[in-house]
Amino acid sequence: EWVGRVFEDEDDKSHSNKHNTALWLMGGIMIFWGLGDGVVNGPCQALYADSTPEGERSTYFTYQFACYLSASAVGPLVSIVMFQTLGDEWDMYHLRLVIYAGLGMEVFNAYLMMLFDDKKALEETDDEDLSEDDAGDETSDQPEALPEDEASSSDSLSSSSSSQRMPLQKRQEWIPYIVFTSGLISSLGSGMTVKFFPLFFKDEVGMTPSQVQVIYCLVPLVMVILGALCTKIASAGVGRVQTTALYNLGGISLLLCMVFFKKFLDVHPIYLVPIYVFRTGLMNATYPLQESILMDFVPKYQRARWKSLDSVASFGWCGSAAFGGWLADKFDYTHTFLVTAIFQIVSTGVWCLLLPLVPRVEGSQMVEDNDNDEAAEEGGDNDVVGTEIENGGEEAITELAEPLL
Repeated sequence: EWVGRVFEDEDDKSHSNKHNTALWLMGGIMIFWGLGDGVVNGPCQALYADSTPEGERSTYFTYQFACYLSASAVGPLVSIVMFQTLGDEWDMYHLRLVIYAGLGMEVFNAYLMMLFDDKKALEETDDEDLSEDDAGDETSDQPEALPEDEASSSDSLSSSSSSQRMPLQKRQEWIPYIVFTSGLISSLGSGMTVKFFPLFFKDEVGMTPSQVQVIYCLVPLVMVILGALCTKIASAGVGRVQTTALYNLGGISLLLCMVFFKKFLDVHPIYLVPIYVFRTGLMNATYPLQESILMDFVPKYQRARWKSLDSVASFGWCGSAAFGGWLADKFDYTHTFLVTAIFQIVSTGVWCLLLPLVPRVEGSQMVEDNDNDEAAEEGGDNDVVGTEIENGGEEAITELAEPLL
């Protein structure tokens, strides 16, 4: 008996060592997976933004968002078919087969990425190009003489408008920092719960693997619909910042419903699932609007740098997931949902700092800048005319008056 116990203990130790080795190996693989994703994501998003025209980026980011989510729904569909064919159980054998199928699909994604070409990105006219064109037009056209009262009035108008606009332009330099800070806080909160929703449906609600996959088929489809709707709402005059804030408040409210009505919802999945699906859709459907705001107010040469900062948010997201797991083990999943809601409320408050900075109509800032340059050019012409009249005497007056005669 003693010898048998020794062999049993050794078998248990060997199995434990194998599990530990597999766990560490899986952790190492996920680290490299995350590094690759962090390196690729920033330049890809920046190249996509460079390839879309200003004033229409939210629409194009909505297209990208819809394609991404439609493809995301295919994975759960394949999982449902495999679970129904091989066995609808929570065991390592069936889960491993599903993971292998998903990894095999990454080969097609890698091939498509080889077709990217940044030489085909759109050329973007910035303020320097506009000023150079204006300077060329100024040298080619002969200035016309204007009465002194009109010149002085135009000077006062241009100076007053420029003085009012300069503080706003200075404040708009903070837009990327506000967007990043808001996203970071939201990621810290979301990381506590996102990874644990499948376990929540499995342990608390008692769903099968196929039932959980059905939920994750519905989520991308709802996100596509809500994403297209939020873009239309923002384009209708509500504004990108305002629409994002409204969507966030709706998603937070549904998450709080999952917290305060937990006992009822756990035994009524027919109500819980729609609440979760719409909550997830509302919180993520505004991605196109957020990306368009960031790309509109970041110079072209800095876009990849700002998008690479998403890896910092992802790192914090993973750290908060560890804290969320500890919180769920010590208390329950409801506590993690509540903490997530608090973080998202703070994130929405930071986001609202953009209200006085971002125009309601997308692309209006670019039009205003062009109008400002034209006004400044006219004011500059008037200054030149006035100076020549004062210093040149009658000869200057005669020369400037000739084109008008």
